Amino acid sequence: MKTNDIKILLEAFYNGETSAGEDRILMDYFRGEEVAEELKDEQKIFLAMYEAEPVDVPLSLESEMNSLIDGLAGDESKEAQKVELKPQDNRRIMWTWIASAVAGVAILVSAGIFFNKPAAVIPDEPAIAQQQPDEPEMPEADKQAVKEAKEALILLSAKFNKGVNQLAVVSSNIEKTNEVLNKSFNRKKDKES
Repeated sequence: MKTNDIKILLEAFYNGETSAGEDRILMDYFRGEEVAEELKDEQKIFLAMYEAEPVDVPLSLESEMNSLIDGLAGDESKEAQKVELKPQDNRRIMWTWIASAVAGVAILVSAGIFFNKPAAVIPDEPAIAQQQPDEPEMPEADKQAVKEAKEALILLSAKFNKGVNQLAVVSSNIEKTNEVLNKSFNRKKDKES
């Protein structure tokens, strides 16, 4: 058989387009001693495929491979879901953080003003008289105002902490996204090189 015919059959063989009879023709050609010099490498490959000892494959290998592939696909989709943030979510998180920061500053300013207001000094009485243990109690309205201020501070602190925690989650998600993207870009660069 001519070398060009064998090359055409080999190309069809590698594309999976040969029949069993054409496979036998190639086998007979490569087993013979009149193989063209340019097809010696192909002869080694072809004979190695057909003359190698069969490999014992466990019966459960296919199901194990399928479950492994499914598990990896599930992990990738979970990571993609975690990393994917909508622009609306980013804006909501940003506004939550800004509102928390503004509220915290407002509380600090209010507390500074409340605790740093000068004590009422009665000019006719000496300073010792102002420190007597029998001071009159705070009016009920002031007690209520202090209680409300404490509750507001606790609520603000909780909201601020929640906002900070959300920022930590977003920050870790951004770091993970950057790692995945860097790996992807590095693989792409390596393939192009």
